[in-house]
Amino acid sequence: MAVPLSSMSELREILAPFLGGGGTRGNVVMVRLADEALSRLDELVEAGLFGSRSEAAAFLVGAGIRAQQPLLDRIAEQTAAIGRMRKELRQTALETLQKTAARPPKARK
Repeated sequence: MAVPLSSMSELREILAPFLGGGGTRGNVVMVRLADEALSRLDELVEAGLFGSRSEAAAFLVGAGIRAQQPLLDRIAEQTAAIGRMRKELRQTALETLQKTAARPPKARK
């Protein structure tokens, strides 16, 4: 059996940012892939670049994240802003509800 290139120390340095930065890849994500995507993973494994589909997929996900970093940074900023607005909205609603709950109800005519 061939040793995958990903096990070579020189290549491990290059691939580390895509494969968990030297740490363990302890997070499991179940995905459904099209036949072509699965074939591409298998090609990477068969070529001896990676030892498993999982390793090849982790590389491709990491490479995709790196390639789209500006977009992902923008999404993170906007998501944080949305979170802050939601928190403010909840606080405003709570304060308003507390004020209206403290007032006696209007008498009906």
